[in-house]
Amino acid sequence: MVNKFVLKPLFSSEALTQVMANYGFRRMTLEEFEAAIQMAFSDYILLSLSELGGEAEDNRRLYIESQFHLQKAMKLLESLPHPAGKMAYRLSTMNDTLNKLIEGGSNFSAERANRFVEKNLVRQLREIWMANTATPFHMGGDNSGRNPRDFLLCCFKAAGEQYPELSWFNMVDEKIADQLIKSIKR
Repeated sequence: MVNKFVLKPLFSSEALTQVMANYGFRRMTLEEFEAAIQMAFSDYILLSLSELGGEAEDNRRLYIESQFHLQKAMKLLESLPHPAGKMAYRLSTMNDTLNKLIEGGSNFSAERANRFVEKNLVRQLREIWMANTATPFHMGGDNSGRNPRDFLLCCFKAAGEQYPELSWFNMVDEKIADQLIKSIKR
């Protein structure tokens, strides 16, 4: 017997109806809309929960081992001409990031906003937006409360309430939402 992870409903039926009314979504039924929202968030939530469940000390040991190899490669490439010199610089940047991870004293919330998994979540929410409205999916707000940024923030807020351990949802503000929308290739 296999146990399958089941995502908590992000919105109640009433809240879903309200979201659909607020953003003028009329092309999907309530059930289709709920399934699309759940599907959009499933990959992100599963990956994030699995990252939280990882062994921190095991990760730290891997970071230390990786750092040794990065430093070795960096020393080999440092004095060589381009493109090897540029690779040495990139390895140096990676080494600095590993140092921050090993020390545990850095907040990577801004960097996390550019990870593929966050972009993929926004891509899927964009597909829901585009399937339900003729309004283009672009950054910025128009103070009507019916723009893509507000839709993202509404969805992230609902996900943050259901999964408070995933702090990224609560860290996304208008600026980060705009950056995410801008980073999505058309």
